[in-house]
Amino acid sequence: MSSSSPQGNPPPPHPDFSNSSIERLPLSNDGKRNLSPLERQTKFGRRTSTTGDISAAVHEVSSSGVMYPEPSTLSIPSSPVVSSPPPNYVQVIPTIEQALFTLRAHRLAEYQEDVYIAPLAKHNPQAADANVFPLMDKVGEFLAGNSRVMLILGDSGAGKSTFNKHLEHRLWTEYKRGRPIPLFINLPALQNPLKDLMGEQLREHHLSEEQIQELKQHRQFIVICDGYDESQLTINIHNSNNLNIPGQWNVKLVISCRSQYLGQDYHDRFEPSGGGHYNRPAVHLFQEAVIAPFSTEQIKGYVEQYVPLEPRTWRTEDYMDKLTTIPNLMDLVKNPFLLSIALEALPGVIEGKQVLSTINITRAQLYDTFVEHWCNVNKRRLQSNTLLMADRIVFNELLDMGFVSKSIDYSTRLALAIFEQQDGNPIVQYVHDKNSWKAQFFGQDAEVRLLRDSSPLSRTGNLHRFLHRSMLEYFFSRAIFDPSSHGGDDESTFQTNPLSPDDQLVNTDGPLFTRDLLTEPSVIQFLSDRVKQSAKFKQYFLEVVELSKSNAQASQAAANAITILVLAGVQFHGADLRGIRIPGADLTCGRFDSARLQDADLTGVNLSKAWIRQADLSRACMGGSRFGELPYLEESEKVSSCAFSPDGKFLAAGLWDGNISIYDTVTWIWIQMFQGHQQAVTSLAYSPNSQQLLSGSYDETARLWNSESGSTDFILEGHSGMMETVAFSPTGQQFATINDDGSAVLWDARTGASVLVLTDSAALFTRIAYSPDGNTIATGGDKIIRIFDTQTGLLVLEISDGDDRIMCLTYSLDGQRIATGSYGGRLQLWKATATTLEPGREWAAHSDNVTTIAFSPDDRWIASSSSDRTVKLWDSRSGLLVSSFINHVGNVNCVRFSPSGQYIASASGDNTLQLWEVNSSSLGLDYYDLPDEQICAAYSPDGRQLITGSRHAPLRQFSADSGYIDFVFPDHLYHVNCIAFSSDGLQIAISRAEELEVIIWSVESRAASFVLSGHQSAVESVAFSPCGRWLASGSSKKIVRVWDTRSGAAGRVLNGHKEDVQSVAFSPDGGWIASVGGRMVQLWEAGTGELKASREIDIRFDLCNRSYVAYKPGCLQVASCQGDGIIRLWEDDQKLQGFRYILKQNRFINRFAFSSCGQWIATTHLTSVRLWRLPSPDQDQEALPLQDQDCASVIEGFTGDVWDVVWRPNKLEFATAGEEGSIRAWRVVEDKDGSGRVSIRLLWSSGPAVLTASGAVLNDTIGLSTTNHKLLQQRGATGSSDS
Repeated sequence: MSSSSPQGNPPPPHPDFSNSSIERLPLSNDGKRNLSPLERQTKFGRRTSTTGDISAAVHEVSSSGVMYPEPSTLSIPSSPVVSSPPPNYVQVIPTIEQALFTLRAHRLAEYQEDVYIAPLAKHNPQAADANVFPLMDKVGEFLAGNSRVMLILGDSGAGKSTFNKHLEHRLWTEYKRGRPIPLFINLPALQNPLKDLMGEQLREHHLSEEQIQELKQHRQFIVICDGYDESQLTINIHNSNNLNIPGQWNVKLVISCRSQYLGQDYHDRFEPSGGGHYNRPAVHLFQEAVIAPFSTEQIKGYVEQYVPLEPRTWRTEDYMDKLTTIPNLMDLVKNPFLLSIALEALPGVIEGKQVLSTINITRAQLYDTFVEHWCNVNKRRLQSNTLLMADRIVFNELLDMGFVSKSIDYSTRLALAIFEQQDGNPIVQYVHDKNSWKAQFFGQDAEVRLLRDSSPLSRTGNLHRFLHRSMLEYFFSRAIFDPSSHGGDDESTFQTNPLSPDDQLVNTDGPLFTRDLLTEPSVIQFLSDRVKQSAKFKQYFLEVVELSKSNAQASQAAANAITILVLAGVQFHGADLRGIRIPGADLTCGRFDSARLQDADLTGVNLSKAWIRQADLSRACMGGSRFGELPYLEESEKVSSCAFSPDGKFLAAGLWDGNISIYDTVTWIWIQMFQGHQQAVTSLAYSPNSQQLLSGSYDETARLWNSESGSTDFILEGHSGMMETVAFSPTGQQFATINDDGSAVLWDARTGASVLVLTDSAALFTRIAYSPDGNTIATGGDKIIRIFDTQTGLLVLEISDGDDRIMCLTYSLDGQRIATGSYGGRLQLWKATATTLEPGREWAAHSDNVTTIAFSPDDRWIASSSSDRTVKLWDSRSGLLVSSFINHVGNVNCVRFSPSGQYIASASGDNTLQLWEVNSSSLGLDYYDLPDEQICAAYSPDGRQLITGSRHAPLRQFSADSGYIDFVFPDHLYHVNCIAFSSDGLQIAISRAEELEVIIWSVESRAASFVLSGHQSAVESVAFSPCGRWLASGSSKKIVRVWDTRSGAAGRVLNGHKEDVQSVAFSPDGGWIASVGGRMVQLWEAGTGELKASREIDIRFDLCNRSYVAYKPGCLQVASCQGDGIIRLWEDDQKLQGFRYILKQNRFINRFAFSSCGQWIATTHLTSVRLWRLPSPDQDQEALPLQDQDCASVIEGFTGDVWDVVWRPNKLEFATAGEEGSIRAWRVVEDKDGSGRVSIRLLWSSGPAVLTASGAVLNDTIGLSTTNHKLLQQRGATGSSDS
């Protein structure tokens, strides 16, 4: 093992599946098989010291005459300590040191590392791989510094416990007299960790009370607390144990915890108290790190260490081939514990399967296979062992009943009992109490012993636990729904109504019905895997939801079930959910298009980012339901800035026309308008006492307003350019302004007089922020942060922010950090002192420049806004993305927290102020993608697949029926701007933005067949001929090229366009090629490449980049659109002389598409899609052109441009690709009453979620608050509620 190896991880779990004759050896706490010293010497050429080697381990005598082991080097040891020959002398060891030495020898003897990869960590989950660092180095810095507590976060199975034990081993290896004493504490094993953390653990190590008191008063400890989450703690154990205060324990505290356990606001549980009158948390004494997932290289390194451990038929190359070939498996095994399980399970998973690329593996399936293997190996072990006669009789009975199923049942019942009796505390202490519930699992009954010894449990003394917390959660999930008791997915055994009220499957005493599973996210994840894996699981939970309509006792179960279904991606479009009872369910990001929810009990349901378009919520109980946002505030102008008054009473909005709107924050009603500026108000800041409002404008002035009257106290005209930023000093005595010439001026707030001008010959100031004490001011605008003294104007310090321009910056409220946002969309944290500024964590936050950044009042969160139209909420310490808000359809210019921290306000160029609820953001249950602009889409000719291209991610292949992702293309195939299928479906033409070539992709081999090179500029459009042999491509160099797709040879070059060729199309008979570029439409003879017709359309120049051309199905009429809202259908004489208007409307068109039957046309626009019915040839053609009033149906709810629309072949279904990141599939439904009316139903969707309620019905809803009713009405809902 190398200390530079990248990841800490759990060891591969026992047993040895390749040799059934090997006896099962004892397990350590984390489930490793404890190899004997002889095995270790034989297998690995190394040995671990044992308690019998104590005398041999000592070979150094300190100056005090006490013997200590030789200290190791600073690098992490690659193997346990090797014993040395004993010295020729022995001296008396003082009692306390002898006790410590005995403890040291014991802990070194217990430590084992069959497979260890040193962990890397990241500041936050979004950080790039290049920003990871060795976790051991980070811990070393913590131990050498002044901080007192370090929190190590990681997912379940990330390797936290393994790292902690390795850290303890290293510290004991390097231990010398007088150094801090390492102490590993398994928190769930303690009875009283809140008050007697240190004493209880030391007593477990057999130290006397006198020794404990001696250590407490005179020694320092490095305490490694493992399993904070497993112990179910919610208290700050550093503070509750009075650590690091005079007369108490002197410790450095390392705590590990699963990330999922903590939720949003967790730092109070770990930050040491700072003392003082208010006893506030001492943030500067706290550090944290997040263990990073495996990379491909790290996975390979693990496999290389794993393979030699036991005799195996597979080599490293075999495992890596399977891991990389099976879809999505590499992403799954980035978790170290899941990797260890996968390596054990893989041979069984792929047995008999030839096409690995079609295998879909979930975490639940890996655990299923692993557990079955475990039980089978132990069955074979018992069969080959010599058992007592009584045990043999019981074992044979177990074989008759099904040993594996009985073993799994034992573990399932144990997991259920742990949750019921211990509320999920994973460690069971059993002391032979026959009357305890524990006796049925740990007693001496022969059947109990045989099953216990064959289950994935570990034991230390009288303490029992599953090999890993996730094992406990896995078996608990089986107690909720056991796959073995419901058969497979064979349709012949499927029950049409498995959960009728009298059915025995309904156990209302079971955990699904009695426990709120939202507190157990890992259990919900296992169950959601079951839903994805099995149609019967899905049906089971659907029937539980159905049962709640008639059985009130099923309401908790139904809330759990629908939460699991939503997490699994089940979409309830058009579902009959009338009367369901699901109080408290988490439907975050749920999809309920056109669902019938009349009379449903939705009390307390979380509907944040839910899609409830056209859902009927009539008479639904909605008291306490949450939507994660408030109604937006609409202005008649772009909103360029905003600010809350410090007393929380007002919200000011700076408008593009120079006015300032004032809102009451209790009612959110507009109450006043400040008028005076002549151009856009770019920046706002209230005085600390809320009595004055400072504004800056593009009219080159700043104004100081009286907050109550709206009168102007001062007009500041000292600048010579447009005002960029204003800021009020926290002292209230000074404020600052910056204009676009880069100068910064400080003003006296009482007199309005200029006090100081901040200058730097190389500086370009555009942003400014005061420190909380008002003594310094930070500036940004170029690539340097500069700190000035506000009294003298002198430059205190400056530091470069790299190669990216600083667009915004702010101080944290405690003054210890500065946050900056860059032109490239990155966020950066800096540690600030009076004389230094040290760079901290940095991460990619937005796809465009960051416009503003703000700390929450308690410094827990950071809100950022961007020109990418999003607002994002971050954990300020971990950098974890808490939530993304994508409702804006214009650039977001400003974001601010309310003084209470309850709300975020965002100001946008879409004329709105959006208001978001900070505490309603859902963590852990949002499975949808982050925003990534979707550019293009194409159906396969058979209509079974949909291929989509996005800006930053590779191409994806969706099942057209279900919306599940079948295949993800290689990583280099991203930013694809056009794709096309050949008519036989065997080839796909792919062109990436800014690339000069076209890739011909083989569908069968899933690899590139040809790369067509020859264009001199970016390829904008591609189209196959009907026969599939020829491909036409248009480029921004004003040319069209024709290619032979069989050979890849270049064909004719078609010259004639004056502008970029943005769209090409073959006629249905293959004889013609139509192309459009800007204003010009051209027709070419496909066989000769001769230009036959050309027509220039008189349109505005700014619309030319939206040009598109397509042939109407079944004829030689070509349709064209130059983006101006008009679609022209040209005569079929191929002369482009005569045309008729198909459509005339007053909105820009991005793209249009004909249905296969030619009767429908769909058009895409900013935030909407429109459907039009075309008259058939035998109908009155005078109905053309269609106009706005002729639109058959409108889809609203998009938050950006819809870039593409494609019809599914031979069906009335189409798909859309949106700038917001969505891919959605729709079905056209005609009313059965003969009226000719149509509606559009959502079939499935992929991409970021956003609250959508257009067409939702709210008639007589019960308990829906006035605020939420207004919010839903703004989203397009109709009807009145009974509040």
